[in-house]
Amino acid sequence: MSNKFLTLACIRGNESLSPRPHYPSMPKYPKGASEKNMEGSEAKAMFSVFGMTCSACAGSVEKAIKRLPGIREAVVDVLNNRAQVLYFPTYVNEETIRETIEDVGFQATLIQDKMKERSSEVCRISINGMTCTSCSTTVESALQAIPGVQKAQVALATEEAEVHYDPKILSYNQLQETIEHTGFEAVLISTGEERSKIHLRIEGVRTDNSMRMLEKSLQALPGVQEIDMDRSIYKFSLSYKPDVTGPRDFIEVIESTGSGRYKAMIYPEDGGRDAHRQEEIKQYYRSFLWSLVFTIPVFLTSMVFMYISCIKHALDTKVVNMLNIGMILRWVLSTPVLFIIGRRFYTGSYKALRHGSANMDVLIALGTNAAYFYSVYTVLRAATSPNFRGTDFFETSSMLISFILLGKYLEVLAKGKTSEAIAKLMNLAPETATLLTLDNNGIVIGEDEIDSQLIQKNDVIKIIPGAKVACDGFVNWGQSHVNESMITGEARPVAKKKGDTVIGGTVNENGVLHIKATRVGSESALAQIVRLVESAQMAKAPVQKFADHISKYFVPLVIIFSFSTWLAWFLAGKCHGYPKSWIPSSMDSFELALQFGISVMVIACPCALGLATPTAVMVGTGVGASQGVLIKGGQALESAHKVNCIVFDKTGTLTIGKPVVVNTRLLKNMVLREFYELVAATEVNSEHPLAKAIVEYAKKFREDEENRGWPKAQDFVSITGHGVKAIVRNKEIIVGNRSLMLDHNIAIPNDADDMLAETEDMAQTGILVSIDRELIGVLAISDPLKPGAQAVISILKSMKVRSIMVTGDNWGTANSIAKEVGIEAVIAEAKPEQKAAKVKDLQASGHIVAMVGDGINDSPALVAADVGMAIGAGTDIAIEAADIVLMKSNLEDVITAIDLSRKTFSRIRLNYIWALGYNLLGIPIAAGFLFPSSGFRLPPWIAGAAMASSSVSVVFSSLLLKNYRRPKILNTLSIQEIKYPKGVSAEEKNVQGSEAKAMFSVMGMTCSACAGSVEKAIKRLPGIREAVVDVLNNRAQVLYFPSFVNEETIRETIEDVGFQATLIQDEMNERSSQVCRIRINGMTCTSCSTTVESALQAIQGVQKAQVALATEEAEVHYDPKILSYNQLLETIEHTGFEAVLISTGEDRSKIHLKIEGFRTDNSMRMIGNSLQALPGVQEIDMDPSVNKFSLSYKPDVTGPRNFIKVIESTGSGRFKAMIFPEEGGRDSHRKEEIRQYYRSFLWSLIFTIPVFLTSMVFMYIPGIKHGLDTKVVNMLSIGEILRWVLSTPVQFIIGRRFYTGSYKALRHGSANMDVLIALGTNAAYFYSVYSVLRAATSQDFKGTDFFETSSMLISFILLGKYLEVLAKGKTSEAIAKLMDLAPETATLLTLDNNGNVMREEEIDSRLIEKNDVIKIIPGAKVASDGFVIWGQSHVNESMITGEARPVAKRKGDTVIGGTVNENGVLHVKATRVGSESALSQIVRLVESAQMAKAPVQKFADRISKYFVPLVIILSFSTWLAWFLAGKFHGYPKSWIPSSMDSFQLALQFGISVMVIACPCALGLATPTAVMVGTGVGASQGILIKGGQALESAHKVNCIVFDKTGTLTVGKPVVVNTRLLKNMVLQEFYELIAATEVNSEHPLAKAIVEYAKKFREDGENPAWPEARDFVSITGHGVKAIVRSKEIIVGNKSLMLDQNIAIPIDVEDMLTETEEMAQTGILVSIDGELTGVLAISDPLKPGAQDVISLLKSMKVRSIMVTGDNWGTANSIAKEVGIETVIAEAKPEQKAEKVKDLQASGHIVAMVGDGINDSPALVAADVGMAIGAGTDIAIEAADIVLMKSNLEDVITAIDLSRKTFSRIRLNYIWALGYNLLGIPIAAGALFPSTGFRLPPWIAGAAMAASSLSVVLCSLLLKYYKRPKMLDTLEIRGITVE
Repeated sequence: MSNKFLTLACIRGNESLSPRPHYPSMPKYPKGASEKNMEGSEAKAMFSVFGMTCSACAGSVEKAIKRLPGIREAVVDVLNNRAQVLYFPTYVNEETIRETIEDVGFQATLIQDKMKERSSEVCRISINGMTCTSCSTTVESALQAIPGVQKAQVALATEEAEVHYDPKILSYNQLQETIEHTGFEAVLISTGEERSKIHLRIEGVRTDNSMRMLEKSLQALPGVQEIDMDRSIYKFSLSYKPDVTGPRDFIEVIESTGSGRYKAMIYPEDGGRDAHRQEEIKQYYRSFLWSLVFTIPVFLTSMVFMYISCIKHALDTKVVNMLNIGMILRWVLSTPVLFIIGRRFYTGSYKALRHGSANMDVLIALGTNAAYFYSVYTVLRAATSPNFRGTDFFETSSMLISFILLGKYLEVLAKGKTSEAIAKLMNLAPETATLLTLDNNGIVIGEDEIDSQLIQKNDVIKIIPGAKVACDGFVNWGQSHVNESMITGEARPVAKKKGDTVIGGTVNENGVLHIKATRVGSESALAQIVRLVESAQMAKAPVQKFADHISKYFVPLVIIFSFSTWLAWFLAGKCHGYPKSWIPSSMDSFELALQFGISVMVIACPCALGLATPTAVMVGTGVGASQGVLIKGGQALESAHKVNCIVFDKTGTLTIGKPVVVNTRLLKNMVLREFYELVAATEVNSEHPLAKAIVEYAKKFREDEENRGWPKAQDFVSITGHGVKAIVRNKEIIVGNRSLMLDHNIAIPNDADDMLAETEDMAQTGILVSIDRELIGVLAISDPLKPGAQAVISILKSMKVRSIMVTGDNWGTANSIAKEVGIEAVIAEAKPEQKAAKVKDLQASGHIVAMVGDGINDSPALVAADVGMAIGAGTDIAIEAADIVLMKSNLEDVITAIDLSRKTFSRIRLNYIWALGYNLLGIPIAAGFLFPSSGFRLPPWIAGAAMASSSVSVVFSSLLLKNYRRPKILNTLSIQEIKYPKGVSAEEKNVQGSEAKAMFSVMGMTCSACAGSVEKAIKRLPGIREAVVDVLNNRAQVLYFPSFVNEETIRETIEDVGFQATLIQDEMNERSSQVCRIRINGMTCTSCSTTVESALQAIQGVQKAQVALATEEAEVHYDPKILSYNQLLETIEHTGFEAVLISTGEDRSKIHLKIEGFRTDNSMRMIGNSLQALPGVQEIDMDPSVNKFSLSYKPDVTGPRNFIKVIESTGSGRFKAMIFPEEGGRDSHRKEEIRQYYRSFLWSLIFTIPVFLTSMVFMYIPGIKHGLDTKVVNMLSIGEILRWVLSTPVQFIIGRRFYTGSYKALRHGSANMDVLIALGTNAAYFYSVYSVLRAATSQDFKGTDFFETSSMLISFILLGKYLEVLAKGKTSEAIAKLMDLAPETATLLTLDNNGNVMREEEIDSRLIEKNDVIKIIPGAKVASDGFVIWGQSHVNESMITGEARPVAKRKGDTVIGGTVNENGVLHVKATRVGSESALSQIVRLVESAQMAKAPVQKFADRISKYFVPLVIILSFSTWLAWFLAGKFHGYPKSWIPSSMDSFQLALQFGISVMVIACPCALGLATPTAVMVGTGVGASQGILIKGGQALESAHKVNCIVFDKTGTLTVGKPVVVNTRLLKNMVLQEFYELIAATEVNSEHPLAKAIVEYAKKFREDGENPAWPEARDFVSITGHGVKAIVRSKEIIVGNKSLMLDQNIAIPIDVEDMLTETEEMAQTGILVSIDGELTGVLAISDPLKPGAQDVISLLKSMKVRSIMVTGDNWGTANSIAKEVGIETVIAEAKPEQKAEKVKDLQASGHIVAMVGDGINDSPALVAADVGMAIGAGTDIAIEAADIVLMKSNLEDVITAIDLSRKTFSRIRLNYIWALGYNLLGIPIAAGALFPSTGFRLPPWIAGAAMAASSLSVVLCSLLLKYYKRPKMLDTLEIRGITVE
């Protein structure tokens, strides 16, 4: 365990590789070299090592390196393929090391400049004077504001700061100065964690010269880094390298410098944090005692002596006027309490207020000052007045301070207890140690007792029984038991012998040990544990933010409330608001009010809130450390208490992680000791873990275990993946697996076979041992379960925590272990990134996930999990990555960690309830809430005591956690010892020239195997770029290079395969159709979009036009031969809207370049001509005003870098070309629109607010009203003129957009929302103008203007539009996110003719051209589509496909632009760039989907045609009805408001109807929901092609599934082999594969693929030659291989060849058919030899998906072209009842139509070309993403992840989207149907309620906004919870 923490120092110190060495290093210095001549000559090198697959490989590399002379240390990291070596350059160089690695069999490359030191240090500072959260927040903010500070944390509970800073930018002194500047005392604790430091005290120094002399002597020592001197106390502080020197060297140098007159010793420590805490306690105690000395007399004179008549008489004796002796005494005694003893509160409040914050000191100072200075006023009044009677409150101020000091004293006393865990850890180190001096032979020649701080690396220390181990190290001599419970929490003593590691601070139990020191000082395990616990106690839990947030406002609020309390009681007293009897006889109403105010001030306690979390976290982490559970801070504690799902790694976590021999069975009489002697002698030469397990077990049979010497093994051979063999004692020993024995023709008896089968069933590995070619024994090796694993899993279940096992091991072993331990969910064969992906999947499904692991391969998952728990015995990387370290490596500590976190957070909740409850209850009581009813009031001194006690109680509440005991259920676990199992690509060619395309008609193809044969034959020809064969349409399309091959050669090749081929001429002409995308600015509602759409569709040559209001874009399909896109733009402009071109088609690549350096137009023309001459350039557009060139080109022929090269070479270097800066497209337009609406709204407010105030507010303020009513001309007042002047710019300047919009709409015969707004506001405005003119010309006219109506209407509508465009921008975030995936730059590689990299260049990713080679480093985005030509890695494709797990990539694999490279470096050859890339196509698909209208949208379009005209008619009718009713007295005059007449009332109703109606809400109901829905689908890996697909999918009640590739994986695999004759399986498959390799049939490929597993050269095997090969179509193949006739095929082929088929073989064939498998017979030389079963396995989760569909009431049907037997078997297995088998493609489509005819809404799910007719015929076609392009093209929905569960997600998403659309329509229609009648005054007669026009306008604006926000809620869509319960494991092969 110590090694883990020891190595952590290495990680922090130099960022080296983290895995610890497998083998001890060779001698520290090379033979013959002395330590002195090696000083300072050490070097470090990092190598990239490829080819390692396991820890055994890493061990081989490490051992080989360490055998070299001059190697100091070597560490090999198999996960990252790295080796780090420390070496002495005088003895060995980097090239020798590299060659050594390659000699072992791995490829090695030196990595330059990898090990630079990081520029970061950690400084810890003690801060004195903080009292509450406000103080700590102030300091933290000040520190974080300093440049160079990377992270700062200030903990109130520990009164410390931990600052991560860049020492190159600032020093720790600046940090201290900053803290001092904030008003607190700063004391440095430590300045970094990467250096060793010691403080020495020197005695005998007399002069400064002596100090300087000593300094120079010390500075000359090697390894000394820094020296600080403090001459006043003769102190030297030295930083040094512990590997080179140490404190004893310093003392020796000092004492030898002055001829013995100087004496050096460790500087006595002042106790650090503990000393400061003790001093603080003493200070508070002294202050409290002194305050009591003065306060008790004050208390007695005011509270007690007043009841003792004689004393009372003396105290009441008058001195001057009404001033008595008692008053003077109290004044004199309370003054020192307030200003001397209590000065800390003044200084504290001054510092806080100086930095703009208010803390608890402010409250105390204000409260005590209020009481004191009022009392002083009373005393002075009494002294100057002969009849003044007042009461002083001196006792209040002094008692307040006394009680608060008592509270602070108790608080610091209790807070000291919270950090006892650290104090206990620090006290573990012994004070002294016994240093041994050894001679060259290792014999002890002297002992010396030294201070333990003087121990240096490589010292040998003697540890006697009962003594503490003085430092980390390893046992050099002796054996004993060591109690490590104080470090690991493990109670049982651990046996220690020579070579074992020990940890400093542990206790030696019985024997004497000699320890060699390896880690001392700050590097020791104990020091690192202390640092870890300190950091944990510093780290804030997220819940702490709650207290921090409250603290900002707490004190100011209390001050306001205190003042309000005083004022309320004072005014109530003055105004006789309560009886005089309530006032105590000794007070007046002012004094009573003052007491209440002071009580409120001093009872409020922000400290209790601030201490609630940190104290509990401190105690919790301390308790955890004492239990062996190291918790790294509050974040980990908080997350752990919510955990409901734990993911366990297997090896080393659930199991012990070390293989052991668990059983031995001998097949022959032999002495077991002799048997293991021979086996161990053979295996000792192997590095394999199983070999080591056997050797370790063999030691038990040896007496000389310590100095073992095995017999010599000659002719040793290691057969990779099989075993070993050697000659030992003249006997041939073979140890290995079954195949090794068969290869050596060693017979395996039946009982040995049974033993092997039994071991495999029990998750064990069976090893066979042969001696002299006879099988002698069987060994069973297992990685046994950890003690108590089953019980822990069972307890977790009872705690409602789900357990999952994720392992890289095989499925068999994984399932066996999981079954044994009781885990139901298993993921096997998982790579490290797949483990992390599984964790993320669980998190996405709503789980709070903990990951428990121990290895490097677990670290990604440990980091990804909410809580990572590392096994203490695991690797350093795992421990570093984890949040919690389980020191004892016991699984039950997982339960302890979770239980402790739950208990801690229960305590935090309790603390918060107390702290908040105290304030919420205490403040009202202090304010006198109970006084009126009960007469109870809280004197200020009692309130102060209560405040002090609240903080103390919170701290004591947290301290109760110290009594934590782990769950009782764990005590019942019988954890004894380890429980053993029961029973003991073809490479891309560089071709030049232009590419051509040819299409052939190919007749005679019947299946995909035929198509495969044709495709393979074509691709074998030279010069073929690509070939695609479509069996459905009998077509073959070929891309080729005419300089290498011609069309006739291709045609002949097809005919040679056996099919008739004809070249189709002119098939590939460009289509006469292009797609143009245009942005349209100015549309406001559905009426606008319908107008534009109609205008576009009326143009000749337009094939289809769609206009989307939500995106404000048009997509037009047009014939470029008939019209140009300019005509489309002109048409839109003519309809009255602004048109901006986005793109002009999807068939051409286009680039925009900016040219700098122009002087004349002639230069432009010259460059234009140069570019036009380039091959592949199609069109050039020039814009001289901005020096812009737009070029359309063929990407196969040329590209943007060629253009730049031509431009820059044209003008002799004076021209400079670059990509034209983009304006941001849709996003920038959206932002500009938002800015415009925002500006318009602000300007409208500037004018509207004064209009509103003059008409609505100032009329109620007499003075202002009088001024506004002042007449100017006749009845015209100043107010009317002001309103007219202010509302006019709002109406005609700010509101002009509504005029232009309505004009454009009316000009084209339609009416939109602008028409309604313009009519409504104009009616109000022009009536008001009429009213003003009448008032100016008439002496008796009394009218009301409505200027406020028009201006407020426009203001509210602008606000609504601003919020609407803001929200609409969010609906298209999916496209923005997709577009952001493309990287900005790429690294272009230049290769020589041999493919070697000549140079690298960083370019703009838009400059990538086809066939460029791009370098992708780990963590970078793939810059373009292409394929890998070098390297291997894992690529995260989740952003494109939605599949969370990274995908392995190697040479020949395709990659997608925008995906992220995870770990390795890749060289990618670009195939698709620009608009051709997959990312661009997905963006276009999603854009088209968001453009496409759902059928339900037609409903809104239909309404919008009539909506506005109807509203205008209704508005006019409303006005007319009310006007006539008023004229003819149809309602009482009392209904008319006093400020109006009947005309004005009617006008208001009419305008309200006009402006409340909202067509926009209807228009946005569908498109916004469809936009968000399709965007969400894309993010989930489901590409939905528009609203039609979404609408149909939500109605689906029947799904037709294809079988192959949809329900099954679509790739046949061999699942069973049965031999009918004794034969080695490898030889059997050698003959079959040699025959089948010549066939193109899928079953033949499956057999060959399976056969590779038996070959060592599995990647590119060379099979024996097959002569006379014959393929019998539909039956099988035959050939002569190694002079044997091999026939492989079906039953009918065997019968045709007269080969007898036994009855048991017939039964086997029947059995395979029943299991949906294909039986293949194999005959050798006319005799039936074997039966192969081949199957296409079911996809993971297929059964669950069908079951879930049934529960959703969706019927499932399977339609397949396969035979009925296989079809029925698959259907039965998956749970489908209806099956159609042997169906041709057209029959699948017919079945879909039959289902539709019977009333079903049908979805078809398929993946192949043969499914495309059915995909088109179905209501919804769903294509599997891994399927063919034709299927994907034909489908409506593409399932990118190829997971069947996405069928359910697609249906569920469509249902949720259409629920949202219905809700939108209900709201939009309901709003209009309800709002219009209310606006028309329907409620006015009964309730008197009417809707002013400006409120109606605000309601209209809000309706559109609410629809958009309602749609945006879809962004939070989560797939159905039932899918999270699916157990999607791997493919099950039976």
